[in-house]
Amino acid sequence: MPDEATLKALALEHCRRVNAADVEGLLKLYALNVRFEDPVGAGERIGHGALRSHIAGAIAAGVQDEPGVPVAAPDSRHAAVPVTARMSYLPNGPVLVRHGLLTPPAEPRTARMEVRCVLVIGVRPDGLIDDMRAYWGPTDVRYLA
Repeated sequence: MPDEATLKALALEHCRRVNAADVEGLLKLYALNVRFEDPVGAGERIGHGALRSHIAGAIAAGVQDEPGVPVAAPDSRHAAVPVTARMSYLPNGPVLVRHGLLTPPAEPRTARMEVRCVLVIGVRPDGLIDDMRAYWGPTDVRYLA
């Protein structure tokens, strides 16, 4: 079973690999049948293919995650980390608008946005992440000046 330090390190490593635009490296942290939801309420997605598509869209927007201090549950399975993600509105912003999570910016081509969220991961005994949930809502997204 992963210990507390390992759980916290995995949450931070997720952010590090996102910032490095390392899709393949990020996928190596995850079980092939990973279940994830970003944001929670948007519908669960399953598998490396779905996660690859999700992460590739964020990387295309130039996402940069600024993680806070992670915490781990005493269950040897879960960890959470607050994350502030900054990225371009395009290409993913219009999807957020369609889902009512964001209003369109005045200048979509140049707009940048910030999303404050809490990333929660579930880790299997072998150390692979098999569950990832990002908690955020409309009031956690803002456009940057």
